[in-house]
Amino acid sequence: MAIITISRQVGSFGDEIAERISKELNYRYFDKFLMTEIAISSGLSEAEVIDFSEDNYKVKGFFEQLFKRREPLGKITKRSIDNKGTFTISTQTFDEEGCLLFVQEVIKRLRDWGDVVIVGRGGQIILKDAPNTLHVRIIAPLEKRIENIMKERNMAREEALRFILEKDKSAEEYLRRFYNIDWNNPELYHLVLNTGFLSIDSAVEIIKSALRIKV
Repeated sequence: MAIITISRQVGSFGDEIAERISKELNYRYFDKFLMTEIAISSGLSEAEVIDFSEDNYKVKGFFEQLFKRREPLGKITKRSIDNKGTFTISTQTFDEEGCLLFVQEVIKRLRDWGDVVIVGRGGQIILKDAPNTLHVRIIAPLEKRIENIMKERNMAREEALRFILEKDKSAEEYLRRFYNIDWNNPELYHLVLNTGFLSIDSAVEIIKSALRIKV
């Protein structure tokens, strides 16, 4: 059983590579559906799973971080049963820190499940020293990423550039703020792949080869 974490720049084909890897290796792909599956097994409500990642993180200024960190982002309903067999339902409101802890707990549980591809969400640091884990970083030159986003989202060049810079800034702040890391630090990864040079097919084969060596 192994785990692959993938950190990717937007427009680098990181998501496409992650999906291909999960299909070819028959691994689970860590998304909202897998979070729901784990939540249900833990007694949480299926309908109220909170996914707090760099993809939906909004950059905040200093005062927003200081004064709004406790603002509610969502709710979790939990079912429990006491020693008399009585079911109780409780609702807990989650702020940023609570949502982050929830996602971290889900990722840690996946260590026991294995055979999963985790995209983003700080997986490279949460599972930094976990055995049988391969940490991969997918990058591409800015111009290549602009070209990819223009095609993928039918955007003009300036709009695509703005989209990329905003996403990069959000991801960079998310990982710096919550994990105190620079996501561009190659020492965080076992493998860094540049899709400005490599095709998706080549990147997938390299990751599969690295996984055989690593685990």
